[in-house]
Amino acid sequence: MNNLAYTSQDAATVGAKVEEKVREEVGASAPLPYQLEAGDAGAATVGSFLGDMAGALLGGKDKTLFNLQFELPHARPSHLQVSVNRQGVGSHVGLLLYTAELSKPVFGEVALEEPKFFGKSKFAGDAAACGKLNANGELIKRANNLARVESQSGGLTLKIKRCCKIVPREGGSTLIIGTLPRPVKMGFGAAIDAKDFFDIADMVEACL
Repeated sequence: MNNLAYTSQDAATVGAKVEEKVREEVGASAPLPYQLEAGDAGAATVGSFLGDMAGALLGGKDKTLFNLQFELPHARPSHLQVSVNRQGVGSHVGLLLYTAELSKPVFGEVALEEPKFFGKSKFAGDAAACGKLNANGELIKRANNLARVESQSGGLTLKIKRCCKIVPREGGSTLIIGTLPRPVKMGFGAAIDAKDFFDIADMVEACL
């Protein structure tokens, strides 16, 4: 059972376990190649905005041992950065930072509001895009569910800041969602919800 918490801090050992989980969730038939980056060098190859964003979402609370960078097999260019954090003499998967390129543009940043005690948060920012996105109740529900800000892993409570946004880029826009592993099977397993991310990307594209 792979609950994304490990007794090892070895990058090769942990990386293989994480790859196994990612491959399972995206339905790939062959092992997925990935790049390994030291925890303090996340901005070097994946682009400064991803490295900076990961640091901002974590708020410096977790000591990241290393990041694993996956190009996900999907119809649209999609990427997953998995942050592996130190936990005693072992480690656990913390922040999962998904990005996908959308062909439709937005003319200003759009972001899901902070979690609410009652009801679902909606998108705020570029008015035209928000109107279209907020009109889709299923999208709002699923975006709120995936953009988790708290979860459990290896007996720890993990917390990050809310991140679900669409930002302009040349030739379209980019969807960025930060989340945490979701415990399953009484905590003996964990899900990264890759298919939910793909579904949300498709829904956002359709709405825009």
